[in-house]
Amino acid sequence: MIWGELSVNSGNFWTALVGLLLFGTLYNGLVAYLERKKYIEGFVSLMVVGGVVITLMGAALISWQASAIVFACFAASGLPMVAGSIWRYMRTRRLMQEADRTEAIEEIWR
Repeated sequence: MIWGELSVNSGNFWTALVGLLLFGTLYNGLVAYLERKKYIEGFVSLMVVGGVVITLMGAALISWQASAIVFACFAASGLPMVAGSIWRYMRTRRLMQEADRTEAIEEIWR
C-alpha cells in the first residue's frame, strides 16, 4: 500500500491492527479490574499513557519514523495533562485527609 509518500507493507499493517485490537481488548479488562480494586485511583492517566505507548509500538511496525513523530506530539500534548491529573488527585487527597483529621479531632472533643 502507498499512502502519499508513505509506503506500507500490508502484512505489517494488518498484523499491527489485529495485534492492537487484541491488546486493546485485554488492556480494557486490566484497566477495569484495576479501577474496581481502586489500585489506579488518581492515576488513570498513566494507564492511558501505557496504552498510547503500546499503540505507537504497533504503529512502528508500519512506519517507525511516523510513529516517532506521533510519539513526540503525544508527549508534548500529554505531559501537561498527566502532570495536571496527578497534581489534582494529590490536592484532593490532601484535602480529604485534612477533613478526616479535623473530623477525628472534633469527635474527640465531643
